Amino acid sequence: MDFSTKVYTTKTLLDFINSDGFKHLKNYPITKHRALSHINNPRAAADDKILYITYSGTEIVGYRLIMVDEIIIENKKEKVGWYSCVWVNPAYRGKGIAKQLVQQSLKDWDNKIIFQGPVKESQNLYYSTGVFNKATLKGFRGYARFDSNTIVKAKLPKLKPISFLFKAVDGILNLFGDVVLKSKLASNNLNKELVKVVNEIDEATNTFITSQNNNKLFKRGKIELNWILKHPWILEQDYIDEVSKNYYFSSVAKKFEYIPVQFYNENKAIEGFVIYQIRGEHLSIQFASFKNEQIEQVAAMTKELIRENKINFFSTFDERLTVYFNKNSSPFLFKKTILRDYYYSKNFEHYLTENPKLTFEAGDGDMIFT
Repeated sequence: MDFSTKVYTTKTLLDFINSDGFKHLKNYPITKHRALSHINNPRAAADDKILYITYSGTEIVGYRLIMVDEIIIENKKEKVGWYSCVWVNPAYRGKGIAKQLVQQSLKDWDNKIIFQGPVKESQNLYYSTGVFNKATLKGFRGYARFDSNTIVKAKLPKLKPISFLFKAVDGILNLFGDVVLKSKLASNNLNKELVKVVNEIDEATNTFITSQNNNKLFKRGKIELNWILKHPWILEQDYIDEVSKNYYFSSVAKKFEYIPVQFYNENKAIEGFVIYQIRGEHLSIQFASFKNEQIEQVAAMTKELIRENKINFFSTFDERLTVYFNKNSSPFLFKKTILRDYYYSKNFEHYLTENPKLTFEAGDGDMIFT
């Protein structure tokens, strides 16, 4: 069986999503709003190869998306590509399509690829290339409300047909659990005069972020963070549109928002900036830059968002907050350690060897978008 692969650059992607052919696709390799986000990526050049689509005749049978980024060390920049979504039509799996997409993209990007994951079924494909090393982040997850329904659907998909039963049990348990949660959050020590929810990153915040990012690989600042806030990959809406019905990755959600928060000291100087993300009933921290003196206030703001939004569970990979929530009393019914693996090209190993303090963050790559 013959396959062909068409590659779209940042520049040609715009023509593709505006074409008549795109409107009538059976399987969408990208949504318009996700495409526009990639097109507006401030770190992407017009000729960067970011979307690979494999065809059998005129039918899309596989695709691979790449997000452009930069490793920045001592003002020196090295362009990298983050593997994002990859899909192969179930009827064509086992025919080497995924392998071909990996090989072609690695060649085009000179092996300068990073990704989070992968799913268990794809691990051998990436391991066999011999290209990647692995780094693992350890984080914290706390459950503030009963949410067995979500856990069952994620871990035991065969039980989805009876998920309504777990949802009903959660509802009954939360009638009592919410009373306990409310009492635990009643004494929150958040100083609301010293925190501010904002819509975008200003220059003062950018200056603070820059002063704190020595050990960050990708050093996102004002330009990159405002791009992320302005061009989300998931739209908040109550319905699933036609494109989303035929797109196999995150596209819409009933509840999705970013909450950027500035933290100040008593002299009204910025000492922290955090981007929270709410998706459904899940609260997470996707970007965190704060002085140690602000950890109590960041923790207090987290508790406040849990209370205001009836959050079921909270996640963070920030090392200081992970230690804090594990050691201190909290509103959580139970806690667990979570792990996230990042795979990076061996081309980048020297950065981590030269500065062992360099680390990945929770929102690096496309994680902040989803």
